[in-house]
Amino acid sequence: MKDAVSLVWLDVFAEEPFGGNPLAVLDGQGLPEEGLLKLTRELSLSEVAFCYPPSQTTEADARVRIFTQAKEIPFAGHPVLGSATALLLSGRLPWKAPTTTVRLEVGIGIVPVTIEGATQPERARFSHSRIAVPPGPLSDDRLVWIPPAIGLGSDRIGVEVSAQGQTRKLVPQLSNGGALQLMVPVQAPEDVDAIFPSYRDVVVAERMAGAELGMLTYAFLEPPRQGQPVRVRARLFASDSPLEDPATGSAAAALAVLLHHHQILAAGQVLELHQGPPQGRVEGAPGRRSLLRAQCDGQSVLVEGRVREVLRGAVHLSL
Repeated sequence: MKDAVSLVWLDVFAEEPFGGNPLAVLDGQGLPEEGLLKLTRELSLSEVAFCYPPSQTTEADARVRIFTQAKEIPFAGHPVLGSATALLLSGRLPWKAPTTTVRLEVGIGIVPVTIEGATQPERARFSHSRIAVPPGPLSDDRLVWIPPAIGLGSDRIGVEVSAQGQTRKLVPQLSNGGALQLMVPVQAPEDVDAIFPSYRDVVVAERMAGAELGMLTYAFLEPPRQGQPVRVRARLFASDSPLEDPATGSAAAALAVLLHHHQILAAGQVLELHQGPPQGRVEGAPGRRSLLRAQCDGQSVLVEGRVREVLRGAVHLSL
């Protein structure tokens, strides 16, 4: 390609510099269709976002297409927050401190993203009402694939939680916070850290459960208390990528929807997800950690986090 393509690289859900989940946001205009998935794989990120003008039939500010290592997907949390922020940082949409709302057209419809900052974009949140908890538990023949996928015994999967004066038994269950995902509760945060996933078995477990976008394993960091944030330790594994996803906004939304469904998370109460691997792929390297916050009132879900710009510029692609 002779023309340069604008690129914004961000870390989403990053409370600390170089934390969170990296995202590349590129101007998709002029890029060949057959090159989008190949470029995503070349960048080796969990997702890459490509921005376009909105469809003439919508009232959106921009259209965003999201690709994983395997395919295009209709929705994902950190690409939605990152893309809206990137459009402001690059000047494609006007930034007005302290708050600007960007309406993004994605595969599930128009999702409003509100970005806040004193002098520049710093935090972003999305909200939408396309939420659901499918009825009924998963059958035993589908559950049997989960232990080998995460390397934990079946006795460590499932947990009893006391909340609002009642005890509830949580088991692996599907939930939809924009994408249908498998929520897998385990006994303790130490179990989450001890997970040693098998990518082949993750693929099978996800498909057997009917999940669209991965499986989130989670454990409560402390018993839920009324009026206090519900804090969980979480990690996500998906067939779309052989590497662990360090921050997943759609899974944060799905877990908030599920916990509200089970009356563990009250309307207006904050769910805090401390997500990411305990250590990096190189021996001795720390894992990339993220902090996500979500809320659900039974009608809609909201997910919020810190977005940090890493680099910005124009690149020449050989496609």
